[in-house]
This record gives sequence, structure tokens and C-alpha cells, in this order.
Amino acid sequence: MIPIRPGDSQDNYHELHGVEAADGTLIIQIRNHNDANARETLQSESGDGGRTWSVPHPIGVWGLPSHLLRLRDGRLVMTYGYRRRPYGNQARVSTDNGRSWSEPVTLSADGHSGDLGYPSTVELNDGTLLSIWYEKLASSPRAVLRQARWSL
Repeated sequence: MIPIRPGDSQDNYHELHGVEAADGTLIIQIRNHNDANARETLQSESGDGGRTWSVPHPIGVWGLPSHLLRLRDGRLVMTYGYRRRPYGNQARVSTDNGRSWSEPVTLSADGHSGDLGYPSTVELNDGTLLSIWYEKLASSPRAVLRQARWSL
């Protein structure tokens, strides 16, 4: 069980995503809708294979929900919807097994509204990254899938 921060409700933790870091640490990121750090990504870690977890803590990332990926070189990448102007999707990188995260990398910043996100990212054979997300366009009554091929 992942513990709950004092003052939080477990009902306000949503859409967890996890990854195993190169050093074996399990990392879970949480979409947070509690009053404290609302709409910020929370993170919890386990160093014992998931038997115990740290109390979720903010990592300084406003955006949600995140997708986590371990690259072939061991770095971690998180991608997430950025539902503030300019609306879009961002990524951050960790070179220290999730202990800290880089400044944001903008994948898109041309969204019509905050009705976008849920990016998923893969590393392609050539080392570039491909992220795909949904987005509601101003010109269409239906959401569409968009993509960005990018590199670090």
C-alpha cells in the first residue's frame, strides 16, 4: 500500500503510473486532486520491490497525468499534459533515478484548451522519442490524436 499524506484523501489520488529506475527503485507518480499541491504530480518510491513505499511528495511539476519511461541509457522521462496557457504537453528528464527532474521540455504549446493530454512516450530504435496524446481542437467537435517525434 502506498501511504497517504497527512490531510489528504486517498480518493483524490488518481491515475498512477510507475517505472523501475536503473538502480532498481520503483517510482510511482500520482495525479493529485487534494487541496495541498492540487494538480501537481506527487511521487512515491519503493526501494524494496514494492513492499513499502515513501509518503507521496510533490516534485515541483504542475501538470497531469504523467507517463514514465526508462530509456536505454537509464535516464527516466516523464511526459504530461500541461493544462495552463500555453496549453500543451511537456516532458522532464531525471538522470538520478527519479530523485530530481529537469526543467520542462515543451512538446506542444498550441492547444486550444486544457482538454488534452494523457501522453504516452516510447523510445524508437534510433534513440528519438515519440509521444502521442489526445487533444480537443478548436476546429473539430471530436478529439484527435496528435504526436511529436523529439529528442533530448
